[in-house]
Amino acid sequence: MEIPQEGLACYLPRFGEIKVYSQKFKEEYRYYIIYLPDTNHLNSLNREEFKSVHDTPWGIEQYHRVLKQVCNIEGFQVRTERAIRNHIFSALCGDIQLSLTKARGEIANCYEISRKLFLEVIAKFIRENSTKFELVNSPS
Repeated sequence: MEIPQEGLACYLPRFGEIKVYSQKFKEEYRYYIIYLPDTNHLNSLNREEFKSVHDTPWGIEQYHRVLKQVCNIEGFQVRTERAIRNHIFSALCGDIQLSLTKARGEIANCYEISRKLFLEVIAKFIRENSTKFELVNSPS
């Protein structure tokens, strides 16, 4: 069955009115079902509203990934309640700062600033310690 771009309203026995959307992803179609208790709103639901609802979980997933990978929310070495709260608060503040920086167009994504920081730190370490590593600097 072909699903139109604006979705297909259907009746699901023993459940009620639903709307079905399809979206092509990696050469295959994926199908999504939306249910709303208000059938009038369900029938007037358009593709843009579907996309907004569809993308919401992905935004939440990205938020948690940035908190873990860039803001290091779970990588703390403290044990007291106050220190843990301070660490979590600092990670959340860092995330907010990254989001504001991204919104102003100063960075393309939240990973860019982390990558630049680590490249600078690694480069500085190599410059300052390259003479200490005999095997790395061996002529052979």
